[in-house]
Amino acid sequence: MGKNDYQEDLEYLYLALLKHPAIIEDEKKQMELEALYLAKQETVCDYDSFIDAATELTVFFQDGHTNIEIPYTLADLCLKLKCRWGGENCEELLLEKGYEDIPNHGRIVCVEGRTVEEIVVVLAERIPHENLYLVKSRMVQYPYQNYHLFSELNLKRLFGYKESYAVTFAVDGKLIKKDIPLMPYDGFLEFMPDDEFLTYKIVGDTAIMHLNTCICNEEYKRTLRELAYICNTQSINTFVLDLSENMGGDSSVIDEFIKYTRIKKYCRYEMVDFSSGEARKITSREAVVENQQTDFLLPEEIYCKVSYNTFSSARTFAVTLKDNGIAVICGTPTGGKPNSYGMPKKMTMPKTNTRFRVSRACFLRPDTSGDDEIALMPEIHRNL
Repeated sequence: MGKNDYQEDLEYLYLALLKHPAIIEDEKKQMELEALYLAKQETVCDYDSFIDAATELTVFFQDGHTNIEIPYTLADLCLKLKCRWGGENCEELLLEKGYEDIPNHGRIVCVEGRTVEEIVVVLAERIPHENLYLVKSRMVQYPYQNYHLFSELNLKRLFGYKESYAVTFAVDGKLIKKDIPLMPYDGFLEFMPDDEFLTYKIVGDTAIMHLNTCICNEEYKRTLRELAYICNTQSINTFVLDLSENMGGDSSVIDEFIKYTRIKKYCRYEMVDFSSGEARKITSREAVVENQQTDFLLPEEIYCKVSYNTFSSARTFAVTLKDNGIAVICGTPTGGKPNSYGMPKKMTMPKTNTRFRVSRACFLRPDTSGDDEIALMPEIHRNL
């Protein structure tokens, strides 16, 4: 593949990005994007420079739904470290699975002498995001090598090519440094299968529903009916909706859930569709919706658990519950910004077959007083 092929694909991406709502609404942004594209087009000569240029064009929007996606294959290399973020403000990078003599929950302090905090700042320049919580989520959870901190692609850009990389862990007050070799990717970051999207349990007088993907199918509807019945017949006083591992899906789960709550009226998100090239309001956040309540209702005390992984429709779900006074938010700040873009169109560049998405709509939360918030912040850090 030659230089012209890469330049053609970058142009293909640029023309698609011109349909983004931010560009349609703001002529100044359109001019800024054009200047960035022309500058990047001059630098493209091979695959690496093409990916760098495409990344910069999508990061421009600060929109987690507008991005390129380079899936892992079994031929790609990485450090096989399964991680998660801990601490009240997601400040600690922890092992989710032990490595050699480093136990589960061992904290990663630095990689090749560079602190985790420094690495987050650098990767924020390469990962399309709405806030740093989304950067943190995607650098350890998203199954694409252009996001994953420990992919060969990102390690090479951060530290140069090596067969192994020095990772320093903190365990019981001691620092332990290990040289960890690159190994073939084995699928350990894959998205959760749809058939595992929903579980629940009863703990004492509390019902906990884990919704890991927003899917509004018969199983979801049946589970809500079951739980509402259980709450009414077994004196359940507290209900917890756990969206802490939910990266999004179908927003119709929200209205279905609200049917089982005690609120009489509520307001939805405002959705403005730009697919036609101009703004078309689909729903208004000022419109008051009559709740179509069911016979059995969930308890009045409802908590919604969120995290840095809570994004897209899951974020919309949590914000809708918060803004309408339906649930108390607990956990850690969300990866999704309350007001954001979405409803992305998925496309593939013709020459390199690089997958990408571009938002086609704007979403505004019901409560206008929170329009400037960068994340949905927990009201309590209670671990439910």
